[in-house]
Amino acid sequence: MKSKILGLVLIICLTSCSKKENIPNRFIGTWYDTEYIVPNLTTIEINKDSTFLYNSAACTWRGFSKGEWKMIGDSIIELNSSKTDTCYHVFPFLNCNFFNENRKVQTTVPNCAPENKVSFVFIQREKFCIKNDSLILKIKPSSKCPDTLKIVFARTPKIRK
Repeated sequence: MKSKILGLVLIICLTSCSKKENIPNRFIGTWYDTEYIVPNLTTIEINKDSTFLYNSAACTWRGFSKGEWKMIGDSIIELNSSKTDTCYHVFPFLNCNFFNENRKVQTTVPNCAPENKVSFVFIQREKFCIKNDSLILKIKPSSKCPDTLKIVFARTPKIRK
């Protein structure tokens, strides 16, 4: 009987010592763009279940993306869009030479004709680092963007002027 009680006490002690604290992920939540170049609003909603939702709108254009994220180390997150079987125009997340390139119109489904004006924003292996209270895009050389371009998101919406 003593051995059963001693075994039970030992199990309780060992399981109580192995409790892990749930450290909240600093990336979880809604992030708002910080630049006010043209009237626009862009948000990235990062969810606990490793999914994200991206929404952007400027003037008459609207775009969205959804997909999965993964952690790289403790201060970098990588976003990747999921495929969709609904017909949309495809718009790259970041390509500073997009409108100057000789390109054909791309759609999410081959040879489809989108019925709405919403674009699917294709996000592929885009990395963001967290610094203080900001989410900062690490610009890839393949984006053809100048080194001076900064894309930063914050926890609070920007102030409209």
